[in-house]
Amino acid sequence: MSKKVFLWEFVGLIGVVILWYILHISYKNTGIMSLTLFSAVNESIWEHVKIAFFSLFALYVVEAFFISRYCKNFWYGKMIGLLAVIITSLLIFYGLSGVNLPFYVLDIIAGIAGFIVAQIISYRVLISEVNHSQYERVYISLVILLIIPFFVFTFYPIKTDLFKDISANAYGIFFK
Repeated sequence: MSKKVFLWEFVGLIGVVILWYILHISYKNTGIMSLTLFSAVNESIWEHVKIAFFSLFALYVVEAFFISRYCKNFWYGKMIGLLAVIITSLLIFYGLSGVNLPFYVLDIIAGIAGFIVAQIISYRVLISEVNHSQYERVYISLVILLIIPFFVFTFYPIKTDLFKDISANAYGIFFK
């Protein structure tokens, strides 16, 4: 069964990168307000982490229908994967920011590295013999709690560099 899980994690990585790009441009190209919850509304680091998170989350929701029954640690592994994409993306972005690379290059490197780390960690947890399934509801609740800040900070960002679109000198969707 670990081969089937590995295939989903590997092929899913390709789908996640494609969705990541779509979420990057979807709001800007359509102006549809409901997309602001999942898509980038500006070029801040926060918005790029948001679209990485939701790209991976979308994959995990699809995987829940196809492989969760084979994995006793499904939502535990996916919660850890979502945390990993956030932390890895931010660490790599800020770690490489001293190197003289354009923003978009840093963003792409950080995002793809975050996806790879998240998928590796998720896969390792999914095939683990340690059983965390008794806390499944807790893990699903934690995943939902991770979503809330992305929604809130799109409309009410904190005035820090993490939320600032340097090219537009603005924060969030409405605020300058």
